[in-house]
Parts: sequence; C-alpha cells; structure tokens
Amino acid sequence: MTKQTESIMLENTAPILLQCQDMHLAIPGTYDPDREIVRIDSFNPSVKVFDSKQRPRLMKMIGSDGNQYTFILKGHEDLRLDERVMQLFGLINSLLALDNNTARRSLAIERYPVTPLSSKSGLIGFYPNCDSITDVIVEYRMAHNQRKDDEIVMLANISNNWQTLSNLERIESYEHVMEHSSGDDLQQAMWYNSPNAETWLERRTNYTRSMAVMSVVGYILGLGDRHLTNIMMHASNGKVVHIDLGDCFEIAIEREAYPETVPFRLTRMVVLPMEVGSSIEGIFKFTANHTMRVLRSNRDSLMAVLEAFVFDPLVSWQYTQEEETVTPTPSAAGGKRTLSIVESQVFSWKAISRPNGIDNEDWVHPGSRPDNAYSRSFRIRNGSINEKGWQSENPKAKSIFKRIHSKLVGTDFDPNVPLLAVDQVEKLIEQATLPDNLAVMYPGWMPIW
Repeated sequence: MTKQTESIMLENTAPILLQCQDMHLAIPGTYDPDREIVRIDSFNPSVKVFDSKQRPRLMKMIGSDGNQYTFILKGHEDLRLDERVMQLFGLINSLLALDNNTARRSLAIERYPVTPLSSKSGLIGFYPNCDSITDVIVEYRMAHNQRKDDEIVMLANISNNWQTLSNLERIESYEHVMEHSSGDDLQQAMWYNSPNAETWLERRTNYTRSMAVMSVVGYILGLGDRHLTNIMMHASNGKVVHIDLGDCFEIAIEREAYPETVPFRLTRMVVLPMEVGSSIEGIFKFTANHTMRVLRSNRDSLMAVLEAFVFDPLVSWQYTQEEETVTPTPSAAGGKRTLSIVESQVFSWKAISRPNGIDNEDWVHPGSRPDNAYSRSFRIRNGSINEKGWQSENPKAKSIFKRIHSKLVGTDFDPNVPLLAVDQVEKLIEQATLPDNLAVMYPGWMPIW
C-alpha cells in the first residue's frame, strides 16, 4: 500500500468546508437519474496525506444515505482526459453487456469516478481493497524471505549503466534474466492469498478476463505507461483496475527517449497467473478475440465518442502541444541519463540519477515518462477552431482519429490488407511478448517483470 505520512485537520486548513453540511450537491460519481440522489451530508474532519510525488489527499464524505465515500484529492494534475476515458469505458461496458458472448462472461472494465475540479486538480474515487501488482509482488517476496530486487541485481552484474548498452546487448541481458529467474511471484501470491482452490480459480479467471479486456481497449485507445504500479488488483475477486490514464493516443510510442514498443503489457509476471501451461492460449486470447470483435462491430459508436474528445481543445493540449511552447527538459534538450540498475525504480523509485543542476523530485517517478514536458499553455491557433469550438483542422488530432479508425477496421498493420479480429489479436500478442520489443523498453516500466 502507498504510505500515509500524516493527517491534517480541516478545521485548520479548510474550516469552511468542514462547516458544509446537508448540501444539495450529489456525492461525486453517484448521480443516477433513475435513483434517488445521494447528497453530501458532511466531510470527515481528518484528511490523510500520501507520501508520494504530488502528495495527494485521502478525504472522506458522508452521504445522505449514511454511507461513507472515499476520494483522492489530486493537485497539479489535469484529470479532464481521465474523465473522458472513463466515459468511453462506460460506453464499452454497455456494448459488452449487449453481446451474448461477452455478457455471459460478465466482461467489463473496472471503472471509478473521476471529477475534475479545475485544470490542475480533481477528485478520484478511491477503489477499496486494491493493491498495485508491484505491492503484491514485493509483499510476497518479503513474506518468503526473498530478495525483492533479484532481477535488478542480475542486470547490475552485467552492466551498471543500462544506457550505454546497445540494443543487442540489452536483448541478451533481458534473456539472461529470463533464464535465471522464475518470475512466478504474482502467480504464487494469488495462490497463497486464496482460502481455497475454488476461490483461487475464480480469482484467476477474473484476473485473466479483466486483463484481456483492458489490453484490447488500451490498444485501441493508445494507452501507455502500463507499469505495474499503474495496474491495481482487487484482493477479493482478482480483477485488475487500471489507473493513471493520461498517456493516451500513443503518446508513449512517439516520445524521443525510450519509446514504448509494445501495444499492451503482457510480460512474464503478468502472464504466468493466467493459466496452467500455455498461459495466453486459453481464456486470455478467447476474451481478447471477443472484446476486439465487439469493439470493431460497434466502431461507429466508438468513433463518435472518441471524436468528441480527440478534437476537443480542452483536453487535446496533452497531445497537440506546439513544439516551441514546451519547456526543455534534460531529455527534450538532448541531455544524458545515467541509469543505475541497482537503484531501480521499482523499490526505491530512483532508477535514473539526476543530471548536474537538476534538483527536482519530478525527475524520478515510478515508471514515469522520460519526456514529461507537456505544454500547459493551451495555445491553439485561431484558424484551427471551427464555429463549434472543435479543432477540426488540427493535423495531429486528425492523425490520431485516423489511427484509431484503422485499428477498428483491422488495417493497423497493413492499410491494404484488413485483418480479421482473431488475426489482429494474434499479431498484437506477438508484439507484446517479443523479447526484442521488451528488452528496449524504459527500465522503469520493468519489462523483466
């Protein structure tokens, strides 16, 4: 679990908020026109502060129904794109519920409420009883007196400066670690944490199906930065919950430093818990095929929703920033990064040493994007905005829209040869598991896991 370092009292920091009672506002994320509105009755007087980069707050609201609702208050972060992604997930869940094959298996994306309060702050519904997969692995290793950095030490014995290695040397190092480590920690943790075999089988099935659904959906959306700290797992049912959804539209693939080379995360640590034997060939591939089929058969509905926020200036600054407005960072300006394998991010979150003159905690962040210099100045050329406020002439938005369409018609690999859904999924799995692709990934992404 994420460490909580301190508590602050609302009476000292936000006394007006503490005095708000019996409000007419609905609890964020609970509004349903077909049900009675659950209003905010009061706020818990104590707020927890997480010990992480942005120091988000854990706050609780008491609803008019007597229940307690927990949220994470995040600052210095724009959650508008995350909100739109959750809306898209809601549509996809509706489509999956209307198809007989997917509805029978209860296929759906795990969602949580996202409420932007401004361009730099917002509320995220706290998903209860969840741990990141990284936490699950580390906890298992510590409970069994195992080194939590075995793979890191193996790489350090090969080279303590990952950046100096050629791609061929990285592939050889990657394969060496794969041969000399089991990578079954998550698989074993799921077994040991289950009270009986029946529960374990149910959790394993839920885990595999939810991972397959999000893999396909994430590929269509171009979702990146899927390190294991951004993938949560529900302790009671095994379903996975993806968080930090800001890297959409293949931003991670197009960055200069360490571009992502896989369509979704399908590393060994993720694959082994799925099945006994050939892990991908069973439930995962079956679920992925059906999910892709449903998305492609309903592409008109999906494209209509996607168009609404691909061309929306309120969120498009994240992927259409003008080059001259970006403040140079060490990576953008061509600065060198020195990677210390022993000090890898998974445990100390300090995989990369700061260059001289850089004294910023933002420089090292769990699985962070090496190029994290988005322009927040929101400079949009007047000529590209039509009378409805959409960036109809924005070439980058048009390119993204065209790319998503190609995925939904099966021409993403070859524009002249449309693939069937099953063949498309097969190629994606091949790309996601290819050692040549995984070995050159950003080390903070932990491809060796």
